[in-house]
Amino acid sequence: MTNDSIYEIWRPDNSPWTQWVKPVVFPFLRPPAHERDDYVIQDWRIPLCADAAIIVDLPGAEGVSAGIAMARAGYRPVLVYNACPNADYREITAICATTKELASLPLSEEAPPVFVLDANRRGFPGEPGWFDNRSFVTASDFPSVDYLRRHRISRVILVQPTSKTNSDILRVVLHMQRLGMAMALQSPWDSWAPRPHVFKPPIFLVTAWEWLRQKLGYRRNDFDSSFGGVIPHSSG
Repeated sequence: MTNDSIYEIWRPDNSPWTQWVKPVVFPFLRPPAHERDDYVIQDWRIPLCADAAIIVDLPGAEGVSAGIAMARAGYRPVLVYNACPNADYREITAICATTKELASLPLSEEAPPVFVLDANRRGFPGEPGWFDNRSFVTASDFPSVDYLRRHRISRVILVQPTSKTNSDILRVVLHMQRLGMAMALQSPWDSWAPRPHVFKPPIFLVTAWEWLRQKLGYRRNDFDSSFGGVIPHSSG
C-alpha cells in the first residue's frame, strides 16, 4: 500500500463523515516499515446503534485499535488526529497495520461514525529546540448537531479511560448537549453499556484559563490549522 491508498481507505468518498477525517498524519506514514499482519486488536463485542455517534478519546494507538474494533461492528472510524506526528508516534504504526482490515470490512455508506482522538494530544510544553505537537479540538472538528440529526444521530457516546474528561472535548460535548444531543459515557474494552450522562461546565476561571491556553499556548499552522512546530530559543 501507498500513503495515498491508505488515505483513501480511511477517507472514502462515499461516507458522510469523510470531511472530518484529518489529513495531517497521512503524509508521515511509512507503509513498508509498519505494515504487518500480526497487529492484534482485542475482541470487543459492540452492538451497532445507528442512532449513536461515538467519540473515542484514548491514548496513543489504543484509539486506532478501538476504532477498528468498532468498525468490525459496523461503525465508520474517523481519525481526528490534527497534529504533525513526531518520530515515536505509535498511531502511525497502528494506522498502517490496520488499513487492510478496514478495507476488507463491508461498511455501509451510512455507517454511524466513531471519531478517534489521541487522549495525550494536550501534553506538556517542552524545551527550546523541541518539536511541540500538542493540540486540541473544538466543536468545528466535529459535525454540527443539525448535521448529526440529518443523519439520524440522536446521541453521542464518549469512550474514555477515566471519569475525567479532557477539557477541550468537554467543551465540545457541552456544546452538543446544550443543543439537545443526549450524552453517555462508556469505559474502553468493558462490556458495552453506555451510561447516560449530563456533563457539567467547569467554573469560569477554568474556562478562561483554557481559552487563554488555546489562544497562546499551542503552535498552530495557519496554512491548514494543523498543530506542530519547533519551540524557538529565546533571543535574549
